[in-house]
Amino acid sequence: MIRFLIKWTAVWCGLAACSGLVPAAPLPVLAEDNLPFSYRQDGAIQGYCTDSVRATLAAARLPYQVDIQPWARIYTTTLARPGTLMYPVARTPERENKFKWIGPLVTNRIALFRKKGRGDVVVHSLDDARRYRIGVVNMDFREEYLRRKGFADGGDKTLMVVSSSDLLLPMLQAGRIDLVPLGLAKCAPHGLDCSQIEPVYVLSELESGLYMVFNRDTSDALVQQVREGFERIRRSGRLAHIMQPLDRIYGSSQ
Repeated sequence: MIRFLIKWTAVWCGLAACSGLVPAAPLPVLAEDNLPFSYRQDGAIQGYCTDSVRATLAAARLPYQVDIQPWARIYTTTLARPGTLMYPVARTPERENKFKWIGPLVTNRIALFRKKGRGDVVVHSLDDARRYRIGVVNMDFREEYLRRKGFADGGDKTLMVVSSSDLLLPMLQAGRIDLVPLGLAKCAPHGLDCSQIEPVYVLSELESGLYMVFNRDTSDALVQQVREGFERIRRSGRLAHIMQPLDRIYGSSQ
């Protein structure tokens, strides 16, 4: 009798799984605290890209769990764990073969910002910026770009590397750094209060799309399911509606 029950339970569980009665484990979704794209407020994870990712996964009919952690941690976790989704990620040549890409969610434009009133910080070219201390986040694409251009950290070098983007503006206000590379959307609705900072030089080479990415060893079937969900919200106009407040800065969504 016990043997029969075990066998019947196994058969039932197999049928239930095939019919979708057994819920799949939630898809792990990782983001950093990155106003106005992804951030935690009043206990909830919000942001323009967060809303787009939620709409995408709803359209894909996938359960998920979003968590916010420091950038270096979510980046290394996604590189190491198949089936992990991360957003928003700038698409750069260095990262192209490390992930499977879905998007773009929006276009990102970057500028070097200074504290307002710092007339001594004058930048008309990237070479001018070498005279100043620049705050960057560890393993962020802006750090990668500046290192590629010959900037370095340590001693009297220009780069000051931190673990989280929320450390940079207090450092700028305190005079511990002179410049911060930020997305222009930081000053969009629901973004930062930019009354105390101002852009001084646009890093045009860093303009890129922001994407959702999967670990490169994630199954093609799962990636395709999410990609189809994204295409549904893009074609329906849902993506453009979510990103509409950014149009003034970035232009229309893709």
